Amino acid sequence: MPATQLDDILDALDQHHQRATYGAVAAIVGSAPRTLLRGRQRDPRHSWIVNHRTGLPTGYAAEQLHPHLTTLAAILGTREDLERWLELRRHAEVDAEHAA
Repeated sequence: MPATQLDDILDALDQHHQRATYGAVAAIVGSAPRTLLRGRQRDPRHSWIVNHRTGLPTGYAAEQLHPHLTTLAAILGTREDLERWLELRRHAEVDAEHAA
């Protein structure tokens, strides 16, 4: 799995306080959901990737969760939803750069 692509997704989720499921992210980066974050820390930045049933990251203690994790009710649950959301973020950033 390309670490840069996963890091880019994590950066976008963290910046916009948006949750996405393990399955949605794994589908984009070509990983299995269960091994998606293997070898990575359990910390607030990584807590945006969540279980589709609970809306929370698996195996995280309360202090490892981002304090705004549940601010938005919506969770991006499919590859298509996440890809569309990421594309909208990219377009918004480009528009903001051109406006500046």
